[in-house]
Amino acid sequence: MKKWNLIFIALLAFTGCKTSSKKESNSLDDKLAIKNQNTNIPPLFKNSIASTDIDFIKSTDPDAFLGLTYIGQDIKEMPGAESGELMDENTYIFETNFKDNKKIEIWAHSDFGNKEAAEIYVKNLTNKLGKLPSFMRNSLDHVVIHKGNSTAFAEDAGRFFVLYSDNMDVRIRNKDLEETVFHESIHVALDLTYAKNVSWKKAQDADGTFITEYAKSRPNKEDLAETAIFVYTMIKYPGRLSTDIEDWVKTNIPNRYAFLKEILN
Repeated sequence: MKKWNLIFIALLAFTGCKTSSKKESNSLDDKLAIKNQNTNIPPLFKNSIASTDIDFIKSTDPDAFLGLTYIGQDIKEMPGAESGELMDENTYIFETNFKDNKKIEIWAHSDFGNKEAAEIYVKNLTNKLGKLPSFMRNSLDHVVIHKGNSTAFAEDAGRFFVLYSDNMDVRIRNKDLEETVFHESIHVALDLTYAKNVSWKKAQDADGTFITEYAKSRPNKEDLAETAIFVYTMIKYPGRLSTDIEDWVKTNIPNRYAFLKEILN
């Protein structure tokens, strides 16, 4: 009897080990990105802002902007100037204040000619900055505004982004300036940490498609910002996007949706 008891105990131990191993395997599998089988699905839009009629962030949405102070003129590094000059000796400097105690300087190029002309564009920007999530606003050091009609861009390492007056006018007419500020601020707040992060790359690979052609053309630089505006709107203003768009995001890029939802929520 003792011999059979020993055999029985050994069998139980062996079975228990297999069961434990199976549970551990399932736990690890659960952490892996969900593989999307529909890898041939084309992007939903050409780009997230200029080629859509979606008002992701409305002018009537609440914001944290409190006040604006004119500091004066000083020498500032103003990359992106259409003149090609990096340093501007008489930049108009303004300071914005927000409810979360954050202060952001806005530097307007001396090409505006006077403080009043520069201030028009600075004031067009203030409440857009106020609509950003606090963590994104806190990542900004300053904003540069040039007189001209080039495209906005961000410098993630320098913690700033650059806007151009004529392009701002167009974006305001098209109700796109809030979204432009959000897009460039995503570059500043998240690119250095996440754009080349292994987990983000894994989510991209598992999803296998992109929400915009722009994101697909520059996956290491633009996919994060292009995708983030959709995810942010879905969690901040549920129902603002059409059901078709929300379903597309959850079905076709579920891993990046989950990744960004964790950060932006």
